[in-house]
Amino acid sequence: MRWFGPRRPVRPAEAAWLDTSLAWLSAEFGRDPLKPPPVRPADLVPEGYRGDVQEARTLLDAVCVRMGVDPVRVELELHAGPLPEEHHRVRAGHPVIAVGFGHAAAPVPLIATIAHELAHVLLLGDGRIAADQPDSERLADLVTVYFGLGVFGAATAVRCARRRPGMNLPLYAYALAHYAWQRGEPDPEWAADLRLTTRLRLRRGLRHLAYRAAADPASAHSL
Repeated sequence: MRWFGPRRPVRPAEAAWLDTSLAWLSAEFGRDPLKPPPVRPADLVPEGYRGDVQEARTLLDAVCVRMGVDPVRVELELHAGPLPEEHHRVRAGHPVIAVGFGHAAAPVPLIATIAHELAHVLLLGDGRIAADQPDSERLADLVTVYFGLGVFGAATAVRCARRRPGMNLPLYAYALAHYAWQRGEPDPEWAADLRLTTRLRLRRGLRHLAYRAAADPASAHSL
């Protein structure tokens, strides 16, 4: 007899936050963001990408379209020198995303940053949450997963966690497991784009979700 199923890959408080937040995102945005295939680096990054202003702007526009943000709303600044204190600010009513030229030359981190800052546009700019909500950074990371851009954020999670209180790598992997589960993907092909550690955590999360659904069928409908 099997007494214990696959263990939850994050702490109970993190799992509870994820369940609650995913339910909130579903209520706010519906399930349409889950329907298209998730975005993979090869889908957005052209061969020979160099990170000049036009190429970075093209990436921004593509991520805007995926996340349902009008590209006309958003300005992009590339800086050769020191950056403003935050990647995202508002100028004359328009969100401005500022990155360095070195950052723009690395397309995966750039897309991760753009998606995260556009998540702030959807959450803060559109009045869905208050500016002082304590989990706003984590929630912005989760929005990127919900809109199919989690592969990019997961690739930069360790570095980003050193400078802001967003989702850590285990939570990213478990969020991606939820995303795959909601899309009916028990073995998602796009997991090949994840680093090995993240991919193993994702699979562990999927095993836990499958076990949870078998043990309590009602839980499968709450994901």
